[in-house]
Amino acid sequence: MEIAKEVFLLAVPKAAVINDLSGLGKCSLTAAIPVLAAMGVQACPLPTAVLSNQTGFSSYDCVDLTGHLASFAAEWKKHGAHFDGICTGFLCSPGQVRLAQDFIDTFGGVHTPVLVDPVLGDNGKVYPVFDEAMCHAVKTLTARADVITPNLTEACILAGCDYPGAQAQTLEPIWEIARRLSETGPRTVVITGVHQGDYILNLGYQADSGQRLTVKTRRFGGGFSGTGDILAAVLCGGLVRGDPLGPTLLKAAALLEAAAAETCADGSDPNDGIAFEHHLHLLIEEE
Repeated sequence: MEIAKEVFLLAVPKAAVINDLSGLGKCSLTAAIPVLAAMGVQACPLPTAVLSNQTGFSSYDCVDLTGHLASFAAEWKKHGAHFDGICTGFLCSPGQVRLAQDFIDTFGGVHTPVLVDPVLGDNGKVYPVFDEAMCHAVKTLTARADVITPNLTEACILAGCDYPGAQAQTLEPIWEIARRLSETGPRTVVITGVHQGDYILNLGYQADSGQRLTVKTRRFGGGFSGTGDILAAVLCGGLVRGDPLGPTLLKAAALLEAAAAETCADGSDPNDGIAFEHHLHLLIEEE
């Protein structure tokens, strides 16, 4: 029994991460993999595209991997892969959304929670690369999720309501958006990047209990690449480990605030992302 116990303690949970790989910008997979590793979770990347750099730069090159996703998943199934969680991020097209749903059909289940980061837009606008068909497709994906992590713009797109503006005067309309989104499928909705004065708020709503969680961080600069991806990765790690939402959100906030403060102080280009590498210890459990 002692041997079996030791083997169990050494088991590393796995999360399938369906997202793009950008060489520059510290976002998507290049953010998720180290964050999950720091939390003791193995990230198994299923890349939707490979980019020279994230799309916030003035130009970029991109290789769309839509044609490979089904065969990659088939190989994983053939080799007996199983996952303790599934996380989706940037998807290139409605076709990729359908492939992500197929992946959930194959590898999901009662013991495999799904987190969807519905990448669609920011600052009140849909990203230029997406259209109405893509917005509709992502809505069908969020309905399959246990947890979703839209920013305020994306939450409004998914809920079909007007964007209230980045600077929140009152949070009640945003809580109502979270509640409405929870009725479409996901039982936990975390709306990220809500500005309130000198702070950025992340609002977590848990439908089963009606609990509202507000976690704020100091605001540095005008925004950095990859912060939403980092937060989603921390929440994915917590979900896989069975951690409560509140402490997990606090961990994410501590990491983001420390990294953003350092990045702002050294004057780095916001497109390059934040210096989270120096602060991953904030995610590591003390023995």
